[in-house]
Amino acid sequence: MQHSVDNIKMDIQTVGFSESPAIIAQVESELRRVMRFRQDIVAADVYLHEEGSNPENNKTVRWRLGIPGKDLFAEGSGPSWSSSLRDASEKLKRQFVD
Repeated sequence: MQHSVDNIKMDIQTVGFSESPAIIAQVESELRRVMRFRQDIVAADVYLHEEGSNPENNKTVRWRLGIPGKDLFAEGSGPSWSSSLRDASEKLKRQFVD
């Protein structure tokens, strides 16, 4: 499903479940957090996937940021969507300085 956050085209895709307004709000919040460190983001593709039945670490987020030049990609996982999103966004932020 496509959304727009501060003129950034955001595409959220879920695998195995339907997205809820709460998940969309978490993704938008994390994108705004990342935007504080990089202002030239033009697109964000977020893939949310629940893997297996282990509740300890079954939520995976794959995140691609469209920026001028090469796009950035990061993957994060954890027991909740918020921790998975935070894990992926921290990996993206580390790429900003490289």
